[in-house]
Amino acid sequence: MSTVAAARRRVPFAEAVRHRHLANGARLYVLENHFNPTLALSGTLQAGRIYAPAERRLIASLTAAELMKGTARRTKLQLAEDLESRAASLSFASDASDPVGVDISGASLSRDADLLFDALVEVLRTPVFPEDELEREKKRLVGSIRQQQDQTSVRAFEEAMRRIYPPAHPLHRNTGPERIARVESLRRSDLEGFYRDRYGAASLILVVVGDVDAERVLDAFEKGFGDWQPGPDPAIPAADPPPVSPGEATVRMPDKASADVVLAMPSNLRRTDPDYLAASLANSALGQSSLTSRLGVRVRDTEGLTYGIHSSFGATQVPGPFLISVTVKPEMRDAAVESTLDEAAKFLREGMTARELAEEKSSRSGRFQVDLGSNAGIAQALDAAVGYGFGVSYLDEFPDKVAAITKEKADAAFRRRVRVEDLTVVSAGTFE
Repeated sequence: MSTVAAARRRVPFAEAVRHRHLANGARLYVLENHFNPTLALSGTLQAGRIYAPAERRLIASLTAAELMKGTARRTKLQLAEDLESRAASLSFASDASDPVGVDISGASLSRDADLLFDALVEVLRTPVFPEDELEREKKRLVGSIRQQQDQTSVRAFEEAMRRIYPPAHPLHRNTGPERIARVESLRRSDLEGFYRDRYGAASLILVVVGDVDAERVLDAFEKGFGDWQPGPDPAIPAADPPPVSPGEATVRMPDKASADVVLAMPSNLRRTDPDYLAASLANSALGQSSLTSRLGVRVRDTEGLTYGIHSSFGATQVPGPFLISVTVKPEMRDAAVESTLDEAAKFLREGMTARELAEEKSSRSGRFQVDLGSNAGIAQALDAAVGYGFGVSYLDEFPDKVAAITKEKADAAFRRRVRVEDLTVVSAGTFE
């Protein structure tokens, strides 16, 4: 057992974590762990694609990506040199998987905590979005999009998201050419405007775990962010799942040895729903692993119809899709899809077995404890617990929450969220 995990057993997180809620809305959390001279930083800020104009969702991710490209005091190279010379790191990211938030992460030696915290305050409060850096990033993005368009998995997923979500929905995916055109049309003023409109303290959550003095860290953050503008109301715009409209589509791509199939439907499952854990445990039994899940054992191991298969819920603060992804030889597509649908229907009828439930509960609790074996893992778990509104005590309560899930609860939660007849089936590859 790691020393971090051992310490966690002695003192509940709810007692050990120090926190401070600033007048402008910023929420700060610190957990002291003096077993090694390092610290980890995790945070979120509500400035994701759901807040960007429907026709220009990329503004959100590009704004986050450009924060580290220069501030009013330092250039990108100066920031990088100052951090990297002390083995410190700081990054910001926002992508389509979580349409609400910008993820903040950082790490350093404890002796360099002030260096990291000063950079965090500087980057969040005084970015300048240099024109030359933006143009370089746009070129990189265009090249990346073009490269992705040659991947069958990407094309199948994007087509599925276009079919199950309307253009105004934050989970809708534009075509590759559409995204390229929108990247090329972005200007520095667009990023400056989005930053001005969306960035502020009201939705900021920061968590530090490591060899630090909690009060000193809280004081430093209050000094750095206490007079930052609150920014906009952190309320999350409605993004309800659209009505289901099942169908089939094929994206034809030349000269592909393998094909990908995505079976998708809009789900109403949110991470904050009381039955989220029950539904996700059931999904784990159905298709989380290509090696041990129901779908993997039948479609991959027994029938040999796929290279890999897995299912998932895309649940955040916004209800995302339920997906089954299958990689196949083109000539085996139809058989693989038929077998996948049949096994999913059987799972919905019969539910989990007692053995599956026990194994999945043990696995979920075990992974959670492993994740809490590092400063970064604890920081991320605290960040998520606070961000979803569960509170710090969620880390103490999680094992009991998993243990309380019964077969009846898991089966019912999954059945409320998934219907085989509602799945849209999209294939991408070379087909006769």
